[in-house]
Amino acid sequence: MAHGIYLDNNTTTHPSEKAIAKMLPFLTERWGTPSAPHLIGQQLFPAIEEALKGIYALLGAKESDNIIFTSSGAEGVNQIILSTYFDITVHTGKNQYITSVIDEAPAILAIGRLEQLSCVAVMAPADKNGRVTAQAIIEAMTPRTALVSLAWANGLTGVVNPIQEIAAVCRERGVYLHIDASHVLGKIFPEWEEIPAQFLTFNGDSFHAPSGTAGLFIRADVNCSPLILGGMEQGGYRAGTYSVGGLAALGQAAREAIDARDYMCTEVARLRGKFEKDLIASIPDAIVFFQDQERLPNCTAIAFPGVANEALLYLLSRKGVYASIGGGTYQQLGLILAASGIDPILAHTALSFSLSRETTEDEIDRAIVIIAECVQHLRKISKKNIIVSL
Repeated sequence: MAHGIYLDNNTTTHPSEKAIAKMLPFLTERWGTPSAPHLIGQQLFPAIEEALKGIYALLGAKESDNIIFTSSGAEGVNQIILSTYFDITVHTGKNQYITSVIDEAPAILAIGRLEQLSCVAVMAPADKNGRVTAQAIIEAMTPRTALVSLAWANGLTGVVNPIQEIAAVCRERGVYLHIDASHVLGKIFPEWEEIPAQFLTFNGDSFHAPSGTAGLFIRADVNCSPLILGGMEQGGYRAGTYSVGGLAALGQAAREAIDARDYMCTEVARLRGKFEKDLIASIPDAIVFFQDQERLPNCTAIAFPGVANEALLYLLSRKGVYASIGGGTYQQLGLILAASGIDPILAHTALSFSLSRETTEDEIDRAIVIIAECVQHLRKISKKNIIVSL
């Protein structure tokens, strides 16, 4: 694996060594399936219960709430949206589904697919602060709204949406709410029981669990038809044998995330602030977006006027500094910023940087030097090209 300065931790994180250690025995010695009605399967139950306790604690969920272990957050999002269609739209005729213009691909595409089934997909706008407000949701709603699906925070800008206010609106109007909490877990102190949402999804690799580990929480009094049919595993919510090792690793990562929350909100936030301050000192015209908003403590979006973000991302990668402009389950950062009212030309000069509890001050200092050198290099090339063209 290439070594470097990894500042793309909202895309995925380095798996915790303790989480991997928890996982390994289930790949070698304890390889049974918990649905088997014999000792090989039953001996897995204590490890499953231990893992679930850690995950419930991280979310502040009650034991009566249901959790489904999934292969990705995207799977959970798709299950919620399709199940809402079968459980609500088919029976009531409520066929409007709301997400936002700055949300992530799973919600946008899954809701878009329902248009083939005579549903209406609505994209609530973002405001100039990079947020989706409760007022925007109110204006998007109709009496036929079945579901609102939103990310708790944007993984590229770090801006936290006012989920409490949005949840109150949904509750008043009898509309189901799904929250993607992938980016907030382990970074702020969410208490799901204080938010009247019906569904919550998350990716484990957002907080140092292995890739392929994720979860879907369902309120105890809410129905959620399965996306994957074929058996009664996980209470009938998701068929198929799942990775007990992956679940054990997820539970361990959840406990570590709980222990590290204070560190994320203090030391990592300090490093993020130092990164922004020192980078602007080195590149005075760099622009840090949404500094006055509630943001995740580990994430920043910064524009470098006159430099194409794709070119800068490529050059930084060659120098061993890893950032993001989106892609994969994300929209492009430039599109998200433009949707928040930022000039599109400036928006497409921006990169997203996200730290983790493993990020060091030395890495921050070295990254600033490399970023400044790369920006200066690209600007010189741009000036030369302009002169040649003239």
